[in-house]
Amino acid sequence: MRVIIIGCTFAGMTAASQILRSHPETEVTIYDRNAVVPSITYDINDYDDQDAEQPRLRTELSSDQLSIKGADIKMGSFVMGVDPVKKTIKVMGMLDDTTSEEHYDKLIVATDSRSEAPALKGIDSSNVTLIKDQQDAKTALLLSVIDQQIAVIGNDPLSLGLVDAYRQKGKKVTLFTNGEPILHHNFEEEYSKRALEILTTANIKVVTDEHVTELDDNGIGITVATDGGSYSVSRAIVAAGQKPDTSIFEGVVEMDENGVIAVNEFIQTSDPDIYAIGGSTTIHYNPTGKDIYKPQPTEAVRQAVIVAQNINGGQVKDSGTQLSMSLNLDGTYMASLGLTYERAKTAGFDADIVTIEDNYRPEFMPTTTPVLMTLIWDKDTQRILGAQMMSKHDISETLSLISLCIQNQNTIEFLGMYDTMFQPNFDRPFNYVNILGQAAMAKAGTE
Repeated sequence: MRVIIIGCTFAGMTAASQILRSHPETEVTIYDRNAVVPSITYDINDYDDQDAEQPRLRTELSSDQLSIKGADIKMGSFVMGVDPVKKTIKVMGMLDDTTSEEHYDKLIVATDSRSEAPALKGIDSSNVTLIKDQQDAKTALLLSVIDQQIAVIGNDPLSLGLVDAYRQKGKKVTLFTNGEPILHHNFEEEYSKRALEILTTANIKVVTDEHVTELDDNGIGITVATDGGSYSVSRAIVAAGQKPDTSIFEGVVEMDENGVIAVNEFIQTSDPDIYAIGGSTTIHYNPTGKDIYKPQPTEAVRQAVIVAQNINGGQVKDSGTQLSMSLNLDGTYMASLGLTYERAKTAGFDADIVTIEDNYRPEFMPTTTPVLMTLIWDKDTQRILGAQMMSKHDISETLSLISLCIQNQNTIEFLGMYDTMFQPNFDRPFNYVNILGQAAMAKAGTE
């Protein structure tokens, strides 16, 4: 069987690695229009099912390793079109303009998303860097080595993570959130207030009540103009939107008006021999039960692994996502997943919310620290819709439990009463996540 993968991306290389691991006889060819294999800094924790007694963690994303396993990587190859009837793709060599038709048995669309720049005058300046994902953020750090004054324009976890990275490098940073509280789309108001305190204490200037209107390249840097003033910096980092790069598949598979390819629970497109992963397609958002376009590296990996199983006859279903995120702001961990209270209301739920603060372990232990916790649920079914936590203690792993609760459509009662590990003299009978669930139960019982 011949499998063609369009896009030498994180998702595409993951799919190739997984296919060749389980079915090394498969002929796998990757086509990408870029001249060189992109530098990928993520790792794949790849379970070696050939040695079940001693699983090993492997990183297999280099082109050399994939070539050794049997993948044929053709960089500088532009895929011009797809014929689903003949099951061929038309490829043009970027160096010599030669064209060829290549046959496939199965096709995987793994093209990356493209940056969608906000409509700002001066956005194309050489002193402005767009970021849409972690790779872009790493590039922004490299480009800013000699820059001392940085403006970060964005209000998403990636932008806030970059702010903290610049802080650690001793840069003078100004954050613009364009009229919104910090991380408004991920956290409730109390978390935004505390995040603001952390940033200002760390000498980060935060502008939340102004909107950026223009970026003026003054020859030695950027002047960030807002509806309330102007700020001179060496470089501006701007959070960008994402859009799919799927124009050649128009009329080949079903897609929406924005070019996002529709897939089923097995990651198949409307053509069962064509799969779409990563930045080309949707993800299933479990809190609302709807498909959305929000490319994430972790989702791309999961989709690639599922496709590698299904392309050889498997029936593995995509479990969907809660879009969890975690962030470390100067030693304070913030994590969230699912819907905020406001977004739950907007989505049509009759939602309720509870916020408490409790220590992550008993006071009789040598040390402990408080955890700010929030739970959002649907009043009608008591199904959990979202959660947030904030603490000096690393609470990001705890959110994985609540993520599973949302995926399994568990209720606040389940969270409050599930059996946690208990060790006498080290913990109390109820873990702090149980206590959060019980607080929600108490509120639901009084309404």
